[in-house]
Amino acid sequence: MKRFILLVSFLWIVSRPVVAQEVIYATQDTVYINAVEAALKALKEGDCTSCLAQYKRAFSVNHTSAMSALRASVCAYQCQQQEQALIYMKKAIALDWELSEEIWEDQQERPELAPLRASALAADFQRYLDEKKIAAGRNPDLERELAAIREADQKPRLKMDTVGREYGFNSPQAKPVWEEMVRADSVNLPKIERILQQYGYPGKSLVGEEQSMTAWLVIQHAPLAVQEKYFPLIQKAAQQGELEKSHLALLVDRIRVFKGQKQLYGSQVKNGPDGKPAGFEPIEDEPNVNKRRAEMGLGPLEDYARYFGFEYVLPKE
Repeated sequence: MKRFILLVSFLWIVSRPVVAQEVIYATQDTVYINAVEAALKALKEGDCTSCLAQYKRAFSVNHTSAMSALRASVCAYQCQQQEQALIYMKKAIALDWELSEEIWEDQQERPELAPLRASALAADFQRYLDEKKIAAGRNPDLERELAAIREADQKPRLKMDTVGREYGFNSPQAKPVWEEMVRADSVNLPKIERILQQYGYPGKSLVGEEQSMTAWLVIQHAPLAVQEKYFPLIQKAAQQGELEKSHLALLVDRIRVFKGQKQLYGSQVKNGPDGKPAGFEPIEDEPNVNKRRAEMGLGPLEDYARYFGFEYVLPKE
């Protein structure tokens, strides 16, 4: 059965397009743009006084950027103006709490916020954010619980990604990682079943887009009986827009392959004799698989195959 345990990190990467980042200003006013750029330069150079002065200049023209408000909060904190730092932080969340959360959590791309993340003000950020989420009908406590479950689910699978590619998924080196995955799944499944019983499917409107996939992830990695038990719930969530349709497609394929049937969307990969990905499990109506994939928000099967390290040619009708 190991060949059917597909690492979701693979699917996530190949099904989401890479979008180049570009600078988008709150206004095209040159005074504002020059001030914001000068403020950011001062922030990176550790000059909090100049940074604050430039942001105040920018905000006199326009004060609608959550990003700039958060960066101004960093400058105020570094200048030991904690009250002002809180004002800017709260302003950012009031302007766009979803973007503020995204910026806050993106530590790799937004390292300039590190002083705030490591400070006592981080608790205030979370409190302000939770207030906004609750007002929007979200459940921040459940989001955090799901985030922890998702991390536990993905940690051994990301490790298996590395080990499997280098040594093969059936290699001796992979054995302890398989065991770690089994242990994680045995702990995660009861947690998710409790959540499903209490809330129904925890979708986008309740826990946000990122955590809307967590319950599906755990069910995807569960035994066939569990997958079939919760399939109607997951299908309904996808139909209602609470879960991406691409996730439903993967569960459809997983169930079909487990039952010895041909898959519909080509998501299930089989290993070669060396234990490394070598091709796809049989696909029904294969010439039209990319059409079905597109309908479910999945990219071409050729790209998917290349990510796994093998070539695939779509058969002609």
